[in-house]
Amino acid sequence: MMAKRHIVGFSIGLALMSFIPAMAQQSRTLFLMHELPQSAYVNPAIQPKCKWFIGLPALSSLYANVSSTGVSYNDLSRNEEYIDGEAIARKLHSIDYLTSELHLNLISLGYKRKDFYYFFNIAEKADAKVFYPRSIVNLAVYGNDDIVGEKMFTKGLGAYGIHYREYSLGIAQDFESYFLWGLRAKLLFGKANLTTRHGAISLMTDRHTYDLLSEWSYQINTSLPLEVPGHSNRIDIENISLAEINPTQYLMNPNNPGFAIDYGLVYVADALTWSASILDFGFIAWRSDTHIFKNNGSLAFNGITVDDILNPGEFLEMVRDSLNNQLPVRHSQGTYLTMLPTIVNVGATYELHPNLNAGVLMRTEFYPRRPVPSLTLSINTMHLKYFTGSLSYSIMNGSFNNLGIGLGFGFQNMGFHVISDNIPAFFIPHKVQTGNVRFGIHLLLGCSERFKRLPYKGPGCYWDPHNKERKK
Repeated sequence: MMAKRHIVGFSIGLALMSFIPAMAQQSRTLFLMHELPQSAYVNPAIQPKCKWFIGLPALSSLYANVSSTGVSYNDLSRNEEYIDGEAIARKLHSIDYLTSELHLNLISLGYKRKDFYYFFNIAEKADAKVFYPRSIVNLAVYGNDDIVGEKMFTKGLGAYGIHYREYSLGIAQDFESYFLWGLRAKLLFGKANLTTRHGAISLMTDRHTYDLLSEWSYQINTSLPLEVPGHSNRIDIENISLAEINPTQYLMNPNNPGFAIDYGLVYVADALTWSASILDFGFIAWRSDTHIFKNNGSLAFNGITVDDILNPGEFLEMVRDSLNNQLPVRHSQGTYLTMLPTIVNVGATYELHPNLNAGVLMRTEFYPRRPVPSLTLSINTMHLKYFTGSLSYSIMNGSFNNLGIGLGFGFQNMGFHVISDNIPAFFIPHKVQTGNVRFGIHLLLGCSERFKRLPYKGPGCYWDPHNKERKK
């Protein structure tokens, strides 16, 4: 019988085959910090209490995130001599994700008139995700004994990367201080994209010879300036290269339009306040520099013999040649769509004290193949003069060691905030599965007495809510 460990190299090869062509979530703590104007980014119903909100150009809000739903770096390096594959396999879900995000607000403006609040924002966003199924890892760890004479289908192996600019225009309305709703329409212009589709792999061990038989089918859609030589029906991946990029043309490219909406609401019932939002429900149509690559292949792996061990160079050359014969792809061009990963937030706060509330947030991110839920508990300040803060604890990405903090400071008409869902990531990054940070600076102008605070939240303009005169 083929040794279990022989399958490790083959499985890694298949994974690399899918990733070689390949290459945000918003902070949870922020959602219930209603006193920060930036909480409007995650719930369009939130309104700053001053007449004007101005985000400093490129400094209004910067958000960076790295996360893994499967394992941390420490899980991979716990033992210096070997990787404990079985311990890793036990932690995985049916589909797991590696995620990185970078969101930068270029321009942010808000204006309040009577019961309505109008918001305009321009943001640059770049997200990347790699998703992989647990079955591939199980195959590498436990071998192929369970698929002798039977086919095993593996789906969900792939990658997703996107860069786009977002122009958003929002409106929020306040009904008698107990119900608020907000809607934000977003015009999108894609700059670059890579999306894998299908990614199905079937594996079977021959009942008589114990050869491992594999078949696969995948498609990669890209909107990138690529140089693709050769015939359209047979393109060698190693010959594909990135063309010269004109930065101005790239950043101002209007040919990949898209549209998305955000919707949010807040309902106040005495000491209990409900909040909910749906974010990034939309799509981008890719039309410029599009390339679609498709590949269907098969391979039989016969294991390793004594001769292979004695002549490793010849064996590796044989494996490489076998893979190269299967890797050429079919190439075409045409328009395609990508959907944005939608986020749903549902939360509530309960007033413990005139200056303190307790909150809970259920959040679900709808990634390809499966949703990724999380739970956040928090303690949040209210109605303090120059400060708003939050302490949070989150169960997210399959980990329980996520302690977050949010800090907002106001001085006259200027405010500053810094927020993270997982402070330990800055001290023990190798042991956590999520690390993110958000910070920014804004101005609040026109804070007259008639723009007083509503009962459900706090200091848009940093004056004492119990004093009728503004304190400087």
